[in-house]
Amino acid sequence: MKKITKSLALGVAALSVAASGAFAGEWPERPVTIIAAAGAGGGTDGVARILANHLKERLGQQFNVVNQGQAGGVVGITNMANAEPDGYTIGLIYNFAHYKLLGQADFDYKSFRPIAQVNFDPAAFQVANGSDWQDMRQALDAIKADPGAYSIGCGGGCGGSWPIAVATLLDQWKVDLSKVNMVPGKGAAAAMQDMVAGGFDAVPCSLPEAEALIDAGEARSLAVFKPERLAKYPDVPTLKEATGLDLELGAWRGIVAPAGLPDEIATKLEAALDEIAHDPKWIEEMNSRGFGIRWRNSAEFTAFVKQHTDEVAAVLPALGLN
Repeated sequence: MKKITKSLALGVAALSVAASGAFAGEWPERPVTIIAAAGAGGGTDGVARILANHLKERLGQQFNVVNQGQAGGVVGITNMANAEPDGYTIGLIYNFAHYKLLGQADFDYKSFRPIAQVNFDPAAFQVANGSDWQDMRQALDAIKADPGAYSIGCGGGCGGSWPIAVATLLDQWKVDLSKVNMVPGKGAAAAMQDMVAGGFDAVPCSLPEAEALIDAGEARSLAVFKPERLAKYPDVPTLKEATGLDLELGAWRGIVAPAGLPDEIATKLEAALDEIAHDPKWIEEMNSRGFGIRWRNSAEFTAFVKQHTDEVAAVLPALGLN
């Protein structure tokens, strides 16, 4: 009787494993939510929506982008981490290390299963069209002379991608970072609107996020933080051209799932993203919008996120934010 019971138990276990594998192999069987922890109209939103269309084409289900940019992105990223790890809620994430380092949230890189990085956008330094600053060197010299006299719109949290990029630049220019006035907001698009209304002296963000107001003649970009000019914005000088500093600084974005996502689903999603990242149609769409492409597979992305966390932890104390 014991042998029969043991055999039966083994059979049930085998069926359970098989059923689990079949379930994972069938994913997705219904629409998938992609959380974009940013407001509509920004770079994270734009990349997420392009990506959603390509995922739908490959995986046969709707991928719905949901904007959750409240509290500088904390709400959206928290919901990514706390979602059921079944593949039906994933997120397009960006630099999030500062939230825990600043005591603003409990999540860290261990809260997620990184699937792949798909994007890197260099920062650019925007001012209102009526600003007295005509070039990047003039802006840096003014901020260095009196760091507290000017306000810089952070967009999201002040330890995020764009603020960390401009803080690194200011540090290279020997600016006292502890005196720099960085103001958090509700995303890059909102910060740009605030700047042209007179609320900020400058906003660091990507050129695609600033494009509408630049095209409208309400804002100017003084430099892009990249070694070469961007094809879509040939009139914007590089940081090296404008200041002599050879730096590449900006925002990375990638797809993550909650920790605990089954291997079968993670592998299938990564394979789809790999195809998308090397698809000429994706490349053309991203380039036409001015978004940069950067591919890192799951292992590379995981290692990068850990390394980035260490780098952010080193910069925050200089900003007086630790």
